[in-house]
Amino acid sequence: MDNKFIIKKTCSIYASDIHFATMVFPFVLKELEERVIVRTILETNMKSNILKIIDNIGIKQNQKSEIKNIDWEKCNIRKIKKILWQLEEDVKNENSTDLIVCGCNLFIEKVNKVIDLWTKNNIEKLEKSNCRINVINCYSFEENSRNNSFINSYNYVLRTAGIEEIFTEELKEAN
Repeated sequence: MDNKFIIKKTCSIYASDIHFATMVFPFVLKELEERVIVRTILETNMKSNILKIIDNIGIKQNQKSEIKNIDWEKCNIRKIKKILWQLEEDVKNENSTDLIVCGCNLFIEKVNKVIDLWTKNNIEKLEKSNCRINVINCYSFEENSRNNSFINSYNYVLRTAGIEEIFTEELKEAN
């Protein structure tokens, strides 16, 4: 059997912190139900917004607990190091992992450079694994309202309904 690892990059855009929480909540809930590990690298603390959403929605207590157990706090260098170590464990255990990155464009760019470097340094382990890592970059609408050209570098977008493939004009013409 051939081992196959996948590192997929997905984008999303949010209008406010509460919009981010509202948008990401159904996706996270679905991923947890499918036993996907969800990790976050956030420029700002999103915990209170996530708690507002889960406290006002009718889901089971164990689902609320699982979502509350995700680290929705602001990121620092220690947290990034911990997440990279956890990613290594996820790869070794062949766990699927979603890594939600949220913040300004510069923050997302720097975090993705670290993730790309980690990927390069762990390519042999990744090639031996059957894991999936989905990096979901969530951009602020306010910062990107005039220019959303960053979307052109992605094949997938996270919307409230879930992850959808982005079809560019070239793809539409080819199909």
